[in-house]
Amino acid sequence: MKPIKKISKAVLIGSALILVFTGCVSVDDIVSGNLMAKTEARMGQAVADAMGIGELEDAVLATLIYTQVFYAGGYGYGYEDFTEGEGVAWKLTANDNDGSETLEVERALLKRNADGTAWWFLAYRAEGEDEFISEALLDSDYTIVKFRYHDPETDAIREWVPEQNESAEETADDEEMEEEPEVGYFEGDYGDYVTGTERVVVPAGTYNAEHVLIEDSYTVEDGAEASESYEVRYEWWLVKDVPGDLVKYSWQNVSDNSSLVGELLSHKRGYTTRLESY
Repeated sequence: MKPIKKISKAVLIGSALILVFTGCVSVDDIVSGNLMAKTEARMGQAVADAMGIGELEDAVLATLIYTQVFYAGGYGYGYEDFTEGEGVAWKLTANDNDGSETLEVERALLKRNADGTAWWFLAYRAEGEDEFISEALLDSDYTIVKFRYHDPETDAIREWVPEQNESAEETADDEEMEEEPEVGYFEGDYGDYVTGTERVVVPAGTYNAEHVLIEDSYTVEDGAEASESYEVRYEWWLVKDVPGDLVKYSWQNVSDNSSLVGELLSHKRGYTTRLESY
């Protein structure tokens, strides 16, 4: 199987998801422009437009949806198993000392192209927010080539394309990371982390799943002297008959008692473009 370049140990993916759940940023904030409101107020709309504030919002939104929906779970295998029109939906529940919040995400393969790119449907449904619908064109390494979405504020279809110099910088960064692996990621076979087979019940059904457990600790440096240590626990439940392999995952930050659990809601076929992307 061809994996996404690196598989997260949950430090970055889990932290990003919990950041959103706890209200620091949301899809509604980005779409409505609240994220850039203070910047625009200080600069003036004309200056902000000249500096590409709108494009920056699109880039942040594309990254947020890609991370939360396409890359949900931090598991980088199984994407080639999707057939055209096939997709999965997930329920995500975040917990911390202040309570819990939930959202639903959905991803589906819409169309594979002869050049190796593919169109994917990505949807996001958070409590108290409008459903967010998008479609992303990804290359053979599953990086974004084009991102299109329905703007619920204007009812228009917006489109964002990463600049070529950004792609070149990402390629250089990837090469550098391959030479010097970063803390918080690992590459290669996860076989050493398999604990056995477990019976797992999720909304989509009951499965006999391969259980993977990763426990890790890391330290984040903050300035010359300050640092903060974390202990994390990451679990995957894998079923090869399900596209994307995952039926459940769990990320837990033992250090601050926060967690994120994802459960498979449904697996179905019949997806087609809703934004006339092709």
